[in-house]
Amino acid sequence: MFTSRLIAPTRRSVLGCCTCVLALATISTPAPAAESAPVTVRVEGLTETRVLPTPVTLGETPLVKDGNPEHSCPAHSALAALDLATGGNWGGPWNAKFKQYELFTVDGETHLFEPESKANYFWWFWLNEKESLAGACEAVLNPGDRVLFVAGCFGEACPQPEPLPLGIEAPSSANVSEPVEVTVKRFSTAGAGTEMAGATIGGAASPAVTDAHGHAVVTFTQPGTATLRVTALQSIRTEAVICVHNGNDGNCGTHGPTPSVSTASKTTTQTAPAPPYKGPYAIVARPVGLLDGHVYLRRNAPRVLAGLATAHTGVSSLSIELWREYRGHCYAYDGTRERFMRARCAHGSFFKIPGRSSFFKVSSTSRFSYLLPFSLGSGEYVLDIDATDVAGNRTALARGTSRIRFYVR
Repeated sequence: MFTSRLIAPTRRSVLGCCTCVLALATISTPAPAAESAPVTVRVEGLTETRVLPTPVTLGETPLVKDGNPEHSCPAHSALAALDLATGGNWGGPWNAKFKQYELFTVDGETHLFEPESKANYFWWFWLNEKESLAGACEAVLNPGDRVLFVAGCFGEACPQPEPLPLGIEAPSSANVSEPVEVTVKRFSTAGAGTEMAGATIGGAASPAVTDAHGHAVVTFTQPGTATLRVTALQSIRTEAVICVHNGNDGNCGTHGPTPSVSTASKTTTQTAPAPPYKGPYAIVARPVGLLDGHVYLRRNAPRVLAGLATAHTGVSSLSIELWREYRGHCYAYDGTRERFMRARCAHGSFFKIPGRSSFFKVSSTSRFSYLLPFSLGSGEYVLDIDATDVAGNRTALARGTSRIRFYVR
């Protein structure tokens, strides 16, 4: 029988896999953690998530699954963390040769490591976004460690290329209606993270897709607990659990309205809400996925203009204008006619259309995404973003944030 370490991440031969497992039996066990370790456990099955990211605090009692005290894993082992996260809902026999439990079943999903199978699935153990070279029973955790079990595959009929785990960087809490930027990466077995373009993120107000740098922006419409679920081709899904609050409502670590006590009547009253903020940087807008000063080839020129605004209060309107200069002629994009119109080049204020503004509204929320009806041709372009909040504040045009200049060759 094979142990719960099951480390074969590549398409090695069955004999090669056996040799690796036997060699790893001699790996020294890390020193035990000195104190209780809050760690996070996640389990991704073959077709669905079995355990969402779950924080657990390890105790001091060794894990004994089958009732035999001689068959125990350290209290701070990865398998002990899995036991806490699943409420003991896992199974596998004790392997006397390797002195640890074999992991066959997690939350009702079973994978038996059978070397003769051409597409053999097993529970693959990762630690801190890296394939673990120690078994789940012998890997001793430290505070903050991240444990991941995924349904891996070994054999000539396995999917090619090998799916690798995704990871998402997201805040632990967010405010209703405010834009939240997240980053998705895909990790190699050595732990190297690569920004993942084209990953789909669900669980927010609307689905989002990551840009070329693995970034995406999401928002939430109501307070509570939200779970972002990320999928991508040739990848193993990931999740993030976010606490969503509605301003200073007392949730997610925020403090509710502060009561004040009248010294005359000794009665408790609510403090009057603060007036809307009207100062510098009350509202700031910027694009998403568009680089200032960047030169794009025509085949890679942006078709989607996207961005977001952050404000002390809610965002009420987002408008954009897009200018083009080519061979000494200037053009402004008309949002109604959906095409570029000839415009006057004006030094200082850039381009102007006589008698009217070229801004057109693209959103009534804090973010926008506008699909151009055609590919951009060669030339110099300027994208301006104009945002307004409910307090009446407006963005000021600033190069690199609300004004982006780029080129198409």
